[in-house]
Amino acid sequence: MDGLYLDYLTLLENLQKSLEQLTELAKQKTDAVRSDDLVALDDILKQEQVISLSVRGYDQKRLQLLQQLGLEAVTLSNLPQHYPESLRRQAKDRVEALRREYRIYCSAAEVARNTLECNLHEVEKFLAQASGDAPVGPGYVHPEVEPPSSMKTDFRA
Repeated sequence: MDGLYLDYLTLLENLQKSLEQLTELAKQKTDAVRSDDLVALDDILKQEQVISLSVRGYDQKRLQLLQQLGLEAVTLSNLPQHYPESLRRQAKDRVEALRREYRIYCSAAEVARNTLECNLHEVEKFLAQASGDAPVGPGYVHPEVEPPSSMKTDFRA
């Protein structure tokens, strides 16, 4: 049974590492937006998508392990109390590290989001000034403006 508990701690460690990667990507995203590097931003978004898919896999495994351990109703903060005494300290440390990394990620993601929103507002203002009669708003693309070839995708439903 201790094996399942250790497996869950390994899962939390992997999740923490994914959050560290997402935090670094959020910082890179902020830098890319500030330097108007759309190609780098596109690459970062692709990397984020890959990590997000792995986090989804972790969530499925988490649910499975919690069910096997009989801890489905236990919150993350209360998890160490439900661990065997020999693993309780390790569980407490892992939960604290994960929660700390999540807070750091949320802060970095918020900065990236705000930076991106500010730059998008600047683009909208520029478009409004450049063509006074053209409608502006989220998602507006002027018909004469072509995105760079590296930013184009071919979506066919």
